[in-house]
Amino acid sequence: MTNDDLLILSRNCMNLTELSLVGCKRLNSESQDTISNGWPGLISLHLEDCGEVTAQGVTSLMNCQALEDLLLRHNGLGIDRNFIIRAASRMPLLRKVAVDVCDAKDGDFDLPDFPDRNFLHIVKIARCNLKRRTLGSTKSGTCTTPVHAETLILTWDSRKLSRTVVKERL
Repeated sequence: MTNDDLLILSRNCMNLTELSLVGCKRLNSESQDTISNGWPGLISLHLEDCGEVTAQGVTSLMNCQALEDLLLRHNGLGIDRNFIIRAASRMPLLRKVAVDVCDAKDGDFDLPDFPDRNFLHIVKIARCNLKRRTLGSTKSGTCTTPVHAETLILTWDSRKLSRTVVKERL
């Protein structure tokens, strides 16, 4: 899928509330404008392995005011350290965020203080390792792909923050 394909989809499916794109390598940061302008009522957005969607940051996605569930994984190194804090304050209905450290411009993410999280209840931060691909690798160089080594899961209830680290099985 390209940015143009996404634009056509937004014009033909205007009432879309959930969008999940995986492996759309030809998308770039311009696709954020299409998503935020084309689907103002979007509730769930999952973008994984989608080219360079977040390489220039995620400014346009902050306009998705109805989002409750946001997953951004392996979409380009460019998400600011304060992204989760900004998302919690600018997206009033946001309940769940999942991001990867390998997309973090500064190598990690800051978390909102308890009173500043609004409805944010679950944050998942995956830590990635690069693994060599054996299938389909080329002779001209080593092909690597990011895989999740562990995921930090943060959950807030009415009183406290709980942290759990889940080791991924490879």
